[in-house]
Amino acid sequence: MFVAPLLALAVLVPDPGTPKLWEQEAPATNWARTPDPEVTSDLMPGFAAQLDLQGWAIVRCYQETDGHPYNCRVVEERPQGLGFGSAARVVVASGELRLGRVAGIPMPGEVRARVRFRVEDEADEGGWSGPEPSEIQLKLARQIVDRAYEDGEPEEDDFLDGLDYDRRAVVQAWVDELFVEVRAERREALVLQLARLASESDLRRLLAGDYVSPPDMDRFESAFPESKAAKAAVAELRRRYCERYSCDASEVKTDEAGGR
Repeated sequence: MFVAPLLALAVLVPDPGTPKLWEQEAPATNWARTPDPEVTSDLMPGFAAQLDLQGWAIVRCYQETDGHPYNCRVVEERPQGLGFGSAARVVVASGELRLGRVAGIPMPGEVRARVRFRVEDEADEGGWSGPEPSEIQLKLARQIVDRAYEDGEPEEDDFLDGLDYDRRAVVQAWVDELFVEVRAERREALVLQLARLASESDLRRLLAGDYVSPPDMDRFESAFPESKAAKAAVAELRRRYCERYSCDASEVKTDEAGGR
């Protein structure tokens, strides 16, 4: 009559040499493909880039399946308020994770990654090295730019990209004050940029409304003439911003895995 209880005991107490699945420590979740470094460059917050401010963010992701990280949150970012955390989440999502396995079964896990955003050194950015445009090219380019201005000044890229909205009113007032001369120069700068980039035949095609293949981004940016007024305005804007808000990007040591 003691057989049944003994059999039950044998089922409930497993061999200590074969630990149960849930007693084993799950192996770490690892990167099957690390985030794309080019994405980091592409997602550099615009306002921080304009002010040459570098930054970083630490992102923690909880993952239940293999693939792109989808359940992530920012646990630290510096400087705060410039959009580095939001950009870092997108950067991390460009990678792919592989869960650890126990007995072939995927086990949910976490990863922590540090994403660093750096501004390109201006010394590495060559100025315009191509030929200067002819008078005819400048005349045609001016006609094209004048058309663009007929309905008002063309919109600029979002200068405050990434900046926290509760700081934008203050910063926009500074921009409006400091960039008056820069905006006045912009029209002629656009004329020179376009004339440098497009041949006479391409300019005539643009005036006729035909399609012309755009230049690569490096050539496009180098064709825009340097402006002492713009450099002075950016320097003063950076001084004011960093004086009122923190621009500290010093790093905090953490135990994040898979950091970048």
